[in-house]
Amino acid sequence: MAVHSALIGKAGEMMVAAELMRRGVEVAQPHSDVGVDLLAYRLEPGSTVPSRIVPVQVKFASNVASNFHKNWLRKSTTLVLVWRLETTPEFYIFDSLARIEEALGATFSASMSWAENRVYAVTSPGAAVLERMAPHRDRWDRIIGQL
Repeated sequence: MAVHSALIGKAGEMMVAAELMRRGVEVAQPHSDVGVDLLAYRLEPGSTVPSRIVPVQVKFASNVASNFHKNWLRKSTTLVLVWRLETTPEFYIFDSLARIEEALGATFSASMSWAENRVYAVTSPGAAVLERMAPHRDRWDRIIGQL
């Protein structure tokens, strides 16, 4: 039986939350799905109110696929892209538009799709794209460093 895409998406969010919690970061999930997916924060000893909250947008792909939208970083300070969600998940963390454009590379970030439509998708990334993505893998420090 095929798994509903909403369940797969929620699984991706929970995997990201688990990775953050493993690193000592508290995570809250908004009840609505109109903004960001997760809120990452830390509490100082004796405090019940976080001093800093990092909104996190989570996007996933069952296999390997790059799909970026510029407006994702308007809602959030950080994007976590999860590849191979249903097998062995890989996490790619972007804390700025500049980092996404590094991963896209000069040609793709100068494309009309990205420059004018604010969207770029690669459904079958080649070796060059995979190489540009590698520096962004498991960069949890890009979230933790903001806390």
